[in-house]
Amino acid sequence: MSPAERIAAVLTPVERPLLREYSVKAIGDALREGRFLVSFPRGALGPGPSRVLRGMLDELGAPAEGVARLEPLQSRAASLHFGLEPEGTHWVLKCYLEFADGDRPEPGLAFLALKWRDDGAFALSDYRDAGPLPAPELAKRITAGLPEGAVRDALLSLAALPTPQPLTLLEVTEPGNPRRSLDLNLTPLGATLGDHAESLTRLLGPASALLLAREAARPLGHVAAGTARDGRPFATLYYGAHRVRGAL
Repeated sequence: MSPAERIAAVLTPVERPLLREYSVKAIGDALREGRFLVSFPRGALGPGPSRVLRGMLDELGAPAEGVARLEPLQSRAASLHFGLEPEGTHWVLKCYLEFADGDRPEPGLAFLALKWRDDGAFALSDYRDAGPLPAPELAKRITAGLPEGAVRDALLSLAALPTPQPLTLLEVTEPGNPRRSLDLNLTPLGATLGDHAESLTRLLGPASALLLAREAARPLGHVAAGTARDGRPFATLYYGAHRVRGAL
């Protein structure tokens, strides 16, 4: 059974609808496709959600040490997200706890994610925000958080677009490794990939042009950029969020 099939099997009992979103990551010379996130309210796990979540993580081979780090906080999560990412010869599986604005374990902690590879390596990612930010403050944080270049310019151009409400910027870190990134939520734009193909091509590089043309009608979600755990720069696009009422 492939990793994607394993996630689909584990999520079969979860109450529908689910929200599925695709993503693509540019790192080094590679454009990693085959990534996705599946999201749902914690209540969709049914009775005994803490027990159910532990069982799901066990079925997916999550490392016990990492699960123990999630355990004290998982009952406070409003929503859960499961993800998958190809990483060279390995697969990375992911479980995110998302906390509601009024019930965060620490100030600004919006998400806590456990990410593990099929060889047992794992990391914990903190996603923190300062709430919706006006455009000048967004620009200031992006300029300070990313090195000068095409990726930063692309993120700045997207952050400067007129929106019906201020955008949210997450700062992502992983204790114990160089991972540092910024994640900009562009959902309030109500845009498609085709609407901003030029900026997105600059963000992901020329190799993304075919994918962006193929997926031009898909809704634009959020974008991220920064330094990966191996020290290399990366950029990521999340797109195509849609409801799933049946099998994944």
